[in-house]
Amino acid sequence: MAKRICVIGAGPSGLVAAKSLNDDPSLKFKITIFDAQARIGGLWPLEKEDDGLVNPDMCTNQSRHTVSFSDLAWGAEEPKFPKAWMVGRYLERYLGRYGGEWDVRLGWRVRRVERAGGGEGSAEGWKVWVTKTAGEADERSESEEVLDFDYVIIATGFFGKAKMPKGLENASVPVAHSSQIREIKSLISRGDGKAVGKGRKIVVVGGQMSGVETAAAIAMQISSAANTPGNTTIEDAGNYVVTHLVQKPVWVMPLVFPVDPVLEEDGVKTKNRSPNFLPLDLVSYDIGWRPEGTVQNTSGHITTEAAALTHGFMETYIGSNQTEYGPALGVIGETKTEPPLLACSDQYMEFVRQKKIDVITGRMVEASGDSITIFNSSGESETITDVAAIICATGFDASPSIEFLPSDVLETLKFDASDDGFPLALNVHTTISKEIPSLGFVGFYRSPYWGVMEMQARFLAKLWSGDEKARKAFDEDVTMQTMMKLRKDPRIAQFPMGDYAYLMESFGEILEIQRYEPSSSPPGARSGIITPYRYTYPNVSPAQNTEIKLALGEHYSTFYASSQKARFVPRAVFRGLQGIWTLNRTITSRIATFPSGTLTGTATLFPRDPTDVQPKSTKTPPTKPTLQPPSPNPASGSSCSNHTNPTSATLEYLYFEEGQFLTSFGATMTAKRSYVYRYFEEKDCIDLWFAKQDYLTADYFFHRVEFIVPDQGEESKTRTAREGWRAVSSHLCIEDMYDVSYEFSFSGATLETWTCEYTVKGPQKDYTIRNVYTRPASP
Repeated sequence: MAKRICVIGAGPSGLVAAKSLNDDPSLKFKITIFDAQARIGGLWPLEKEDDGLVNPDMCTNQSRHTVSFSDLAWGAEEPKFPKAWMVGRYLERYLGRYGGEWDVRLGWRVRRVERAGGGEGSAEGWKVWVTKTAGEADERSESEEVLDFDYVIIATGFFGKAKMPKGLENASVPVAHSSQIREIKSLISRGDGKAVGKGRKIVVVGGQMSGVETAAAIAMQISSAANTPGNTTIEDAGNYVVTHLVQKPVWVMPLVFPVDPVLEEDGVKTKNRSPNFLPLDLVSYDIGWRPEGTVQNTSGHITTEAAALTHGFMETYIGSNQTEYGPALGVIGETKTEPPLLACSDQYMEFVRQKKIDVITGRMVEASGDSITIFNSSGESETITDVAAIICATGFDASPSIEFLPSDVLETLKFDASDDGFPLALNVHTTISKEIPSLGFVGFYRSPYWGVMEMQARFLAKLWSGDEKARKAFDEDVTMQTMMKLRKDPRIAQFPMGDYAYLMESFGEILEIQRYEPSSSPPGARSGIITPYRYTYPNVSPAQNTEIKLALGEHYSTFYASSQKARFVPRAVFRGLQGIWTLNRTITSRIATFPSGTLTGTATLFPRDPTDVQPKSTKTPPTKPTLQPPSPNPASGSSCSNHTNPTSATLEYLYFEEGQFLTSFGATMTAKRSYVYRYFEEKDCIDLWFAKQDYLTADYFFHRVEFIVPDQGEESKTRTAREGWRAVSSHLCIEDMYDVSYEFSFSGATLETWTCEYTVKGPQKDYTIRNVYTRPASP
């Protein structure tokens, strides 16, 4: 007789639990999934519009190679960092592919579960009370049912209820949790775009992952409103500042990371100014870095030595200790022996440099009116005034996710609602308890990896089907004891179960799953990046095997494209361009009718939402001598060899420069100019467009930045680690040839300096413009 399994939750962990239980046809499990929502996906929305906890437009902070299960490949054309609604659609495909025999009951909430056998034995069974969610249609006539199951899997996740700090009761400004915010204008603006109040500081409370992401997202919305033509959604947008209240410095990692930030030349380690790039997780989850022998856990309790190693890694790969952005973010001194805090954002750091995010070290005490009282890093009281809104990125309470468990079960599992890392005492990497072996957990820990969810589910399937090795691992497990020691440990890791390689290898040994290694690897080799599709059973179905091969093929093609085709370099450069630069320009004319000279000023690249449809222009390109290099006009019929017209940009900047121009004959003038920079993920390319006289609106196409791949051309043969990434462009505009060359010099993931040089030759033109961009001095 088939064993009846109740799976509570239809998000990623619930779906992979159900699928893993059905993987082996010889294992007889009858699966019923309950979810209070009317859709699957859990946190992950299925549509572009959704009012759940996750903004549908938010992209993942790990690539789709990590945000996936072993036997369903993402499409090669899909973004490397998919948006949240795309993840939801992936889960829909997963259910469609594997869930044909499951009983999926959406719109049904589990109200209560109780052990049917009085709490004794391993297979006492469970009674589960479920009720139909109000307003949800269902073919069943009864609004409440009591059902019997042999086993229960809790897959409800850690995001039970948003946690809000105390002391906000007397605030007169809007207050919200970060999970509630889609558009900041909903808090600070009325329907007509007018400001709700007089304050211009949007305070974000919380200095870890969600705090950084929230602060950057709000700053991006403000930047877009201030720098997009015709945008009136936020009054006085340019004067808003995000004030980010943190307690400790946090390493902020961009989504693409250098593969080789340091090279060795003549026995000396040197910064590689032109590193290759990959998605962050395809660099950091490299099992080849681990010492020989059994992979040991590097998370949990963080020693001072382990902390120093991680801080050193971050400084090398990010490219600095972050002091250039201000004291609140600098990782120096004693901080380098404290457990590291990590966050991901492409835009946060340059918003800080540009003073659009003001980072303050301190702890909020209370809010009153439009002010907030804090204790600063010295323990002194300070007041933040002129507050427009307060956003709390202060995490979640997991308790509501298990509120259906009876008190005796919670007591047995040593439930501690105040513990953010391990609220329950569970064995085998938070999968099950020896005290209640018919109750399983999948994905019930802070920031679970999709691959680990799948491994947890596989373990439960093996254990509950009588597998001897799974039973032995269960009986001998000591991970719960280790976990319990971490409760209240002052040196606990930010993510206590964050060692992906250790968890995957540990489960792989228990389940006898061999990690996939290329056929060319020597016996016993341990190399490459940890991904779910490298850990599969040998007896997968033909359909599963097809998906695994697709995923592996895409995996290795990604690494090939990075090392041989400069893939991700345009994205890394584009990210690095954001913000304020000191500009030094030299114009060298070789004809008497065009003056030479110099310009000193600033150039700022303001992020904004892409203005999408590429504008068409009938404007004739300038033909008279100009202090700025003219551009071809795609509508004029001129021959422009590298003009393309992708349908929609992924990312966009408004470039604005201003400075003092001094001619060779002594005249001075103020010069201003704008461009529009666009990045297209599908083509992995950067395009430049001229801006109209309003300095905001894209006008006509300028050129595409073509990066020189190291193994191409004679010039590349002498390239060294000290040279940056080079790029070129050229086009013929009527009778004038424009040759453009760039060099982008990196320190780790950080773009330190860049140059752009135009050489213009034509019947009446012969001049060179060289632009050198450096960051302004540190505050």
